[in-house]
Amino acid sequence: MEKLIAFHCAPALAGIKTANMVSIDNEKFPNLPERLEKLNSQLNKKGIKLEAICNCKRKTLVMVYRPTLLEKYLNTPEIKKLLAGEGYPVQGTLEDHIEFLKTRLKNDDFPHEIGAFLGYPIEDIYGFINHKNEGLLLVGDWKVYANADEAKKKFERFSACRCALVNRITKGHSLAQIFCAA
Repeated sequence: MEKLIAFHCAPALAGIKTANMVSIDNEKFPNLPERLEKLNSQLNKKGIKLEAICNCKRKTLVMVYRPTLLEKYLNTPEIKKLLAGEGYPVQGTLEDHIEFLKTRLKNDDFPHEIGAFLGYPIEDIYGFINHKNEGLLLVGDWKVYANADEAKKKFERFSACRCALVNRITKGHSLAQIFCAA
């Protein structure tokens, strides 16, 4: 499970992205809540949190994030405006916003503002919401509608981070050993 989390969430674990998400098969990991609790007990002290944000019959969507980075991004004026437009509490805490996102994930319509939680640039969030594939410049960790060169550099950085972290996990290190040393 740690390799799966490392692959999908390396940038958030490393602190170069606000959050990442991974879909985990409930059948393969029937004790997922306990495993997340154990990882949280190890990683929370280093500013990393893992949280199940959507539990379905077959899969659980887990968000890995750095609360300080995520809160800072969600409090930028343009992101606050986006979230307020989707019904999020204007003066809400990070926890309030995550709880509201969990509620939105239970609805039939997918909450495309989820890109704000993942640290996507505001132009790309609105580009996806308003245009889908029209005007699309690049596809990587997200769909890019503006600043393709900057996004490409981020994608390369995220990929290098992912490779380095998965390599360490493959060599037998745990997430706690990697992020809690020092």
